[in-house]
Amino acid sequence: MKSNNATGIELPRPVPAPLPGVGQKPGGRPLSLGLRIARFLAVARMVIVIYAGYKSLQLWGKLSGRGSRKNFYQAQDRRAARRVRDTAVRQEGLLIKACQFAGSRGDILPPEIVEILSELHDRVPPRDFTVIKPWLESQLGRSVEECFETLEPLPVAAASLAQVHRGTLRSGETVAVKIQYPDIDRIIAADLANIGFFIRLLARIERSFDFRVLLEELHRYLPLELDFVNEAANARRFAENFADDDRVVFPTPIPELSCRTVLTMNYIEGIKISRVEQLQDAGINKHEVAELLVDTYLRQILSHGFFHGDPHPGNLLVQPGPVLVILDLGLAKEFTPESRDGLVELTAAIIGRDAASIGRAFRKLGFETRDRNDDTFHTLAELFLGQALADGRAYADLAMIERISDELLRALRANPIVKASSELLLVLRVMGLLSGIGKQLDSQVDPLQAMMPFIFSVEQHDAAG
Repeated sequence: MKSNNATGIELPRPVPAPLPGVGQKPGGRPLSLGLRIARFLAVARMVIVIYAGYKSLQLWGKLSGRGSRKNFYQAQDRRAARRVRDTAVRQEGLLIKACQFAGSRGDILPPEIVEILSELHDRVPPRDFTVIKPWLESQLGRSVEECFETLEPLPVAAASLAQVHRGTLRSGETVAVKIQYPDIDRIIAADLANIGFFIRLLARIERSFDFRVLLEELHRYLPLELDFVNEAANARRFAENFADDDRVVFPTPIPELSCRTVLTMNYIEGIKISRVEQLQDAGINKHEVAELLVDTYLRQILSHGFFHGDPHPGNLLVQPGPVLVILDLGLAKEFTPESRDGLVELTAAIIGRDAASIGRAFRKLGFETRDRNDDTFHTLAELFLGQALADGRAYADLAMIERISDELLRALRANPIVKASSELLLVLRVMGLLSGIGKQLDSQVDPLQAMMPFIFSVEQHDAAG
C-alpha cells in the first residue's frame, strides 16, 4: 500500500550549502550588528529573569522553611516555560529548535515545562501569506497559479525553519508545500555567531565548561536542515530502505516543484504521535506504536546505517495499523561501516557493564576527554543507555535521570569531552528524543530485547565478511 516510493525522477545528491557568514548567502546579507545585539539581549534578559525566579524561590524557601513545596516549583516551571516559549516565538531561529527538543523530553523535564514547550512542535506562529507567496514564486521561478491548481493561504503547520501549505496539482493530487522562511538562514547565522561567542569565551575563562564540540555540531548539521534538496534526497533513500515494510511511510518529493528553499511532497494524513487520547480514539494501540517506533529507529541506526536525526513529536504521525509516518527529513546521518561497528561495540560494552570496554569503544568512535581518562565516558553511557537497560524500559525514571545528570555535569566539569563523534552525538540526541516519546506512550519495550537481534545481525555479518 505504499504510495511514497521514489518517483523515478532523480535529484542530484547535494552538498549542503554553508550558512551565511560562513560562505554562500542564499537569504541575502547577514543580519546587522544591531539586530544581532538585540537578539543577544533578548536571550540574556530571558535567562536572567528565569534564573532570578528560581533563586528567589530557593532563598524564600530557606527563610520560610517552605521552599520544598512542590506547587511552588510547578508554578515557577510554568512561568519559566512560558517565558522561554514567548521569547522563542518572537526571536525564532535556534531558540525554537531548542524548545522543540526540550518539549520532547518528558523523561527528564517536569510535565509543566514539556506541556508548554511542546506547543512549538507544530504550532509556531506562521508568516503571513502575503510575505510567503512572492518568496515562493521567486524561488520556483513561476507564479503560484502556474505551479498549483490550488494553494491554501493558511498553513497546516509552522515550525522553526519553514511552514507547510496544503495544495493540489492539476492532476488532482493533494500536496504539502514546505516553504523555508525568507530570512531564516540569516537568523540562524546570527544566533550561531552569538552562541559561538559565549561558548568560546566560556572555554577560555573556565576550562570545565568547554562546549565547543557542540558548537561544531551545530555548524555541521544546521546547513543540512536548511537545504531542501538534501531533504528530498533523504526522503527517497529512506523510502528505498523501508520499501519492504508498509508500516513505515515517508513523503515523496516532487522534484519539478522543489528547490533548496521549497519542497513539494505528497500530502500524508496522520495523528501526532504524542496525542495519546486521539490515538486511542482511533483504535490505535499506543504500546504497539512505541514498539514500532523503537524498531524503526533501531533498523535505521544498526541495520541501514542511515538514520533520521530529528524524531520529535511534530515530525512523527501515526495512521491505523499502526503505520508510522516520518516527516522533516533534512537532518539525517550516514554511518561508515567503522562507525556502525563502533556503535555496536559500545552498545555491547554497556550491556555487559564492562567499564574498560566502554572507554575503549568511545575512543574508537573518536571521543577524547581532556585528561584522557574514562570517567566521563562511563557516566555518559549510563545516562543515555545504561539506566534504560537496568530498568528494562525504553524511557528513564526521572529520579535516576536527575542523579545521573548531576553526575555527568560533575564529570564534564572535572574532565570535559574535547573531541566527539558527530555520528554518535546525533544517535544520543535521537535516543533522548525517543525516550521522551516513550514515556508519553507508556512504552513497554525492553530495550535489551529490542536491540539484541540487530546487534547479533551486525556481528554475524561482520564475521561472515
